[in-house]
Amino acid sequence: MPLISRKRIAQLSRDNRAIVRVCSWIVGVSVVLALFISVVTPNEEPEEFSEEKTKELIEKIESLVKLHEDSKERAAVVAAWKEGDREKIIQLLADPETRKEFHPGELMDIRTDIRDFPGLFVETLCYEWDLLTSIYVLPALFAGAIWFLILMPFWEVTRTRLIACLVAFALGIFSASLTLVAVMLQDRLQGFSENPDDTVLVQLVFWIAGVGMREETLKLLCFVPVAIWLVRRKDDTEALILAAMVGLGFAFQENIGYFSGSFDDFETIGRLTTANPLHFCLTGIAGLYFYRMLVRKFHGMEEFLFSFIAVVVIHGVYDAMISTPQLAGGGFISFLLIAVIGYQYFDRLREKMEIAGSAQRISPLGVFVLGTAALTCLILITSSTYLSFAPALGNFFAAIGNSIPIAFAFISRFRDL
Repeated sequence: MPLISRKRIAQLSRDNRAIVRVCSWIVGVSVVLALFISVVTPNEEPEEFSEEKTKELIEKIESLVKLHEDSKERAAVVAAWKEGDREKIIQLLADPETRKEFHPGELMDIRTDIRDFPGLFVETLCYEWDLLTSIYVLPALFAGAIWFLILMPFWEVTRTRLIACLVAFALGIFSASLTLVAVMLQDRLQGFSENPDDTVLVQLVFWIAGVGMREETLKLLCFVPVAIWLVRRKDDTEALILAAMVGLGFAFQENIGYFSGSFDDFETIGRLTTANPLHFCLTGIAGLYFYRMLVRKFHGMEEFLFSFIAVVVIHGVYDAMISTPQLAGGGFISFLLIAVIGYQYFDRLREKMEIAGSAQRISPLGVFVLGTAALTCLILITSSTYLSFAPALGNFFAAIGNSIPIAFAFISRFRDL
């Protein structure tokens, strides 16, 4: 007998006062715990990092570099790389000990340059697997789980649907690996890459025709097996949610890469309300029209093409707004794009929501508010292990402040569910 029934959990998730009380407790306990940790954990200030320590660190780095450069295995591969000796490189890299001398990113560069495409694919999978088994998977998993739970109340959860969700999520992760392969090919072989010195128009072309096109195409490609399975079921709700799961899987894998290369733990909060919904909402919309086209035996192709082009353009413009220096002041437009695509997706999902039994399901609003509060407070606690309390708390409130506008955009879609 469970301590609390499913019906009671659903009722509590819809009790706004209970949610506010729980959030208050979470924030209060987290602030106290963060203060305690910051007091008992020694946090060295920059001025305490003496000249002797700096010199010692530099010497260690130089010795590691020298050791790396003196490696016979590495030197042999680098020499063959410079000479363009493809067969020799493949032969040398067949030795696991030689491969250990290189960073995964270097191996991907080498495989691309010598046009060893099967080898590039394998190196990419190895690189992605390293990310999946790293500590950075935890915040990405937490953020992904919040949106996963938000989507579940829109239908009646069954074993078949849960399995389909996991399959779609895994396909989304795989689409991120395919995207990385495409990035290597376009960047190193074709020279199609970002250049901050280009004009705004040229950069927009890159973000739309490059980033937006390849990511949305590969996510949709990985949704194809699921869409074919859905044709027999003829259920728009399943199409919307399972296509979104592919996008969520992509965002999950992409987030791990961002978190592993970021010094800002609170970036997790920003990506929770931006990158995650951007990816799954865009893929959800494109996937719905693709599925409908299959159901109608390719009638309605115009609707699919229009929606897909719109998805690609929105994706590219959003990325341009947050990445192009000349468009640095376009924060409002990027916020507007997230809100618009979120409304487009969730309005369609609300129309197709399975009403029967909805009172027994948890509230999307409750999941969103409690999940965001829990994730933010968890990051406050972890950041206090290496920051003094004041900077950690300042980053905490800054992250909340930056997320409030877009958070309210989603809250408006969940309020009456």
